[in-house]
Amino acid sequence: MKIQRTDIFIKWFEKLKNKQVAIAIVARIRMIEDRDYLGKTYPIANGISEIKFEMGAGYRLYFNIYTDGNEVWFLTGGDKSTQNRDIETAKLLLEELQKERKKDNGKDYDYER
Repeated sequence: MKIQRTDIFIKWFEKLKNKQVAIAIVARIRMIEDRDYLGKTYPIANGISEIKFEMGAGYRLYFNIYTDGNEVWFLTGGDKSTQNRDIETAKLLLEELQKERKKDNGKDYDYER
């Protein structure tokens, strides 16, 4: 699978202080990229899903998969304490991505829900 990351996701990841969590996140993303295997995920809303890391503060990654299943967009990340805000941010980011894709390609894109 092709992996994409929003600027917000990249900034969040770069600020992570827990190196064990950072290593686990990189390993999981590589697994997705190399094996086309997401592992255990949880649907959230509006085509957004979550990957949980039961480490430290309960870290989460919020992502979207395009319908063809070949591209994963990591929208944002956070932990249990910021979960509600992170989900709202992920929804807004996905809306922006959908608008950009439509503008760039002149057609609607379907996203897994």
